[in-house]
Amino acid sequence: MIVAEAPGKLFVNGEYAVVEPGRHAVVVGVSRLLRAALRPAEIGSDTTVTSRHFGAQAVPVRIEGGSVSINAPGAELVAECIRVVVELARERGVEPLPFSLEITSELDDVSGRKFGLGSSGAVAVVTVRAVAEHFGLLLDDDAIYRLASLATIELRPAASCADVATSTLGGWVHYASPDRLAVRELRRSRGVQASLAEAWPGLVLEALPDPSSIVLHVGWTSAPASTAELVGTLHAGDWRSTAGYSAFLSESDRITASLVAAVRADNADGALTAIRDAEANLGALDQLSGIGIRTEALQALIAAAREVGIPAKTSGAGGGDCGIALAPARNEALDAAWRAAGIEVLDLHVVPHRRVGVREHG
Repeated sequence: MIVAEAPGKLFVNGEYAVVEPGRHAVVVGVSRLLRAALRPAEIGSDTTVTSRHFGAQAVPVRIEGGSVSINAPGAELVAECIRVVVELARERGVEPLPFSLEITSELDDVSGRKFGLGSSGAVAVVTVRAVAEHFGLLLDDDAIYRLASLATIELRPAASCADVATSTLGGWVHYASPDRLAVRELRRSRGVQASLAEAWPGLVLEALPDPSSIVLHVGWTSAPASTAELVGTLHAGDWRSTAGYSAFLSESDRITASLVAAVRADNADGALTAIRDAEANLGALDQLSGIGIRTEALQALIAAAREVGIPAKTSGAGGGDCGIALAPARNEALDAAWRAAGIEVLDLHVVPHRRVGVREHG
């Protein structure tokens, strides 16, 4: 049995900016994991996939020519991930073998509450890792990221794929999004193998060292948010052509560069300064756009952290979900302040790079 694991993600800086090709972000993989367990099936038998999101029973996967389909609501991404790996296998002269795949997740709780940890990116990564391993394809992390991104972009061309990058690498990740339309066209015109070999315009995919003096705190507002809806509002805004938006993008990249330098140097003071600047920059974007990034609960999260001397900000699309803070050590006063403000403190930490990937069981 092959078991592939990937962490959920939280943005430290660069959300919203990173949807623009070539713009930078720092994202972390966190300690709630998504897993795919794959068992080989007998030759001639059906390939199946099981997930509680698809129902209680295993669902057949139909692989016919260049198409892969799964007759279950919400299974489109898993089908596209299998398809891209099947395409690569065939381009390499490898005939795909049947399998059964079971996907389980810690990214929401047993009641189905979602914490905004980027489950679609993790699903894409574990599906690609497990199926590629089963087919005997030797792939490094860069190739895993690219395959999972190709599948994601085919379904959602506007997706930054920052969640894919972070679920691939784990730990602290420096990422800049590629030109997704160019990447999609590369696959369609040249195939999957060429898409692994060619440069992707704008892409930066870098695993940063794990700092020992920068501690992540995560608070949840108990209100789930729709990233697709909020980012869709971003793309629909006329204000994207304004000087204010250009200033937001430039400032976001400046902050990301400072944060990357602080993480590399294990410099907690530099990282905390970057979070203060990032919160102000996102506030300026919210005021410019009217997207609604900072809800009342997220404003309360930020204010409560400020009262105990710790910088905090929204993480990801905002509109609910999580906020984060960075501190030089675990700060019990911050946890208490968040609880007093009605914020649920999530027991999360950054997953080291070495904890993600694929392993085999007998």
